[in-house]
Amino acid sequence: MKKSIFVMYVLFLTGPLFAETRNLEELFPGTDASILGSARGRGYSHSMKVSESDKLTIKPVDEIDMTRAVLRASPMYIIENLLILKNNKPVTKLDIYNALCMISTLQGREYFSSTRGRNTVMFEEASRISGANNLKKQKDPPYTSSMPSEETMFIMVKDANFGNCYYRAEIKTAGRGIRYSLSNFKSINYFIPVIKQEKLLIQLYLEPVSEGVLVYGLTGVDAADFAEARVDIPSTITKRLDVIYGWILDNIKKL
Repeated sequence: MKKSIFVMYVLFLTGPLFAETRNLEELFPGTDASILGSARGRGYSHSMKVSESDKLTIKPVDEIDMTRAVLRASPMYIIENLLILKNNKPVTKLDIYNALCMISTLQGREYFSSTRGRNTVMFEEASRISGANNLKKQKDPPYTSSMPSEETMFIMVKDANFGNCYYRAEIKTAGRGIRYSLSNFKSINYFIPVIKQEKLLIQLYLEPVSEGVLVYGLTGVDAADFAEARVDIPSTITKRLDVIYGWILDNIKKL
């Protein structure tokens, strides 16, 4: 009898928590149903050149809209992403936060290289560093059972194409989800600067949903003219975004 009462008590407490998870239709009203369908499947991605008449296709509620922050950086291209990182057990905000702090696990992440016809390492090295003016490597922090309301960390990755790249990551945990911002505080170079400092801005919104983790991404990038003429900039950035999404999901599964 006591056991039955306890089970009912647990269900009573936990039931509403699961019921409160929001769906794509709530978070992205007015977004085309085919886009939401793609997000539930293999994920949706759309890139546009800002000077063209193409418009943003994902329409988030004001609470999670990141358009203003990205446009403020005067990007040449914008990349939209909407996907669900599917997990076979419930995910919490704390899980997402801890996953985002595991920087060293970016090392060795692979992508499929169409020119080589095989998987290739994207990030040969990855670590936290002390700060923008102190590039000393640091270890990842241990798992934490609480989250700060805001946090800034500095990251170095050795990119297979661009060599050492340096990023500032900002995490905000207020509300139903987590906002994650990644920007380059040093130029990204291929012999000469390809993307000047602060000209790559990746904005992510992550929220637990019944299937796993919802990811809404809005990325702005402005590249040098010579790079635009020789490289598919949206494809180059999208490959790295895909690596980041896979990294987040794999880290969550480890927790």
